[in-house]
Amino acid sequence: MAWKRLRGALAVLAALMVGIIVIVPSSPGPGETILFTHRGVTVAGRLHRPAGPGPHPAVLFVHGDGAMPWDAHGYYRPIMGALHDAGFATVSWDKPGVGDSQGDWLTHGMSDRAAIVRAAARALRQRPDIDADRIGLLGFSQAGWVMPRAMRDDTRLAFMVAISPAINWVDQGRHLATNRMTMEGCAAPEIAAALAFQHRALAHLGPNARYDDYVAFMCAAPACIGAVLSPVRWAFVSKNVHSDAREDLRVLRAPVLAVWGALDLKVDPWTSAAVYEADLRRPGGHADVTTVVLPRADHALLPTDVPRLVTSHAALIWRLLTIEVLGEAAFAPGFIPLVSGWLADRFGPDARPDAGSPR
Repeated sequence: MAWKRLRGALAVLAALMVGIIVIVPSSPGPGETILFTHRGVTVAGRLHRPAGPGPHPAVLFVHGDGAMPWDAHGYYRPIMGALHDAGFATVSWDKPGVGDSQGDWLTHGMSDRAAIVRAAARALRQRPDIDADRIGLLGFSQAGWVMPRAMRDDTRLAFMVAISPAINWVDQGRHLATNRMTMEGCAAPEIAAALAFQHRALAHLGPNARYDDYVAFMCAAPACIGAVLSPVRWAFVSKNVHSDAREDLRVLRAPVLAVWGALDLKVDPWTSAAVYEADLRRPGGHADVTTVVLPRADHALLPTDVPRLVTSHAALIWRLLTIEVLGEAAFAPGFIPLVSGWLADRFGPDARPDAGSPR
């Protein structure tokens, strides 16, 4: 049995090695450094432009959680390549405190993150090679709280593409915790007790809470509750634990595409999609809303036949290597063409005037 597993792993590795030779994913090169500031801190981004003089429509990439460099360790590259092929410029940046950016992303709330997005948009609008009326956002996971806020505060932003966005921080945490404990083999009564304890722990998170009180409370945590937050992570969670996207979604008027994977264990795809439909299609809202839940796809929109988390270091490295080798083909079937096609129809160089247009 062990030999069969080893042989299977070697077969996959051999296939990937062949892929290195025969597959050339569309991927951006070094790009151009673009700098902008937020509260006196310099953020370093990368601008990649398609061929031709422009002015080009542009997509700002908005990170999810974690210490992300501009290309999310290679995860963004196939998506950027497809957008360049469709005629779009792309901009992304090292999170504050990562790579060439100053500051510390762990000190930021979602409003700070939205302000950085707006600063990037302002910097782009100063460029003659960028169409200032066709700049929009594409973001992942935690960006589901950042982008609607940025769109609310900068109504010139032309569109929003949300990949695996959550709605409510507490609800998302409950969904993730339930699935994590289930996968770790915790029994149903243990999970129920842990979730009840997690709910009580909310009293020790937030702007008026104290870290020492939180640590003391966690001493009584059930065994399957998970690790105690570090001081910096506790401070970050305390800034953001009350985040909810609904209020900002309700005032959106720009075209929206939202995509989830049906086997997402971090964000509840069906509940989130229902909220997007209800809040964006309500009376007085707008009609250009597309919500899609892709079958056999996980939180990262990578293909899978079984629900899975994507936070394991070894598994995550393997998936990033797969993306590096296979490019667009590493993602769930139809995901990248859906995103690039939706954007091209509405905001690309040959956009149809009846398919949605900049406001």
